[in-house]
Amino acid sequence: MLVAAAALLSSAALADPPTRTVTEGPAGYTVACAVADQPGMRSCADLPSADACRHEPDLASRGSSEPTAMTFVNRSDTTLDLYWLDFGGGRRLYHHLTPGGRARQDTFTGHYWLLATPDGVCLGIFKAAPESLAFF
Repeated sequence: MLVAAAALLSSAALADPPTRTVTEGPAGYTVACAVADQPGMRSCADLPSADACRHEPDLASRGSSEPTAMTFVNRSDTTLDLYWLDFGGGRRLYHHLTPGGRARQDTFTGHYWLLATPDGVCLGIFKAAPESLAFF
């Protein structure tokens, strides 16, 4: 089974900033960033997955029979919402990720998942791939 992970770093977790490289692409994600401004940490708003938020109206999950899975871990100090972008591009709420919360989501390649603040502001959109990894 292939797994993707997204973790949101809190200010406490930023005491020793991670040294992971930032890589985004169709085969997966390896990302470390801060939801709120943090010295020495790249802002999540600067990542390509955040830039995809501008294109949300044009993104819709496509039909697929290739299963995969994603795991999202919230290391921030705020609740975040995880949405599946359905076949029409609409948001379908799947999880409220409380601080420290984790959600494993079975999905299919080609499906889009959106991470948002409680007031609906998009933080990033990720396309499920056979080997997807995202660390926030």
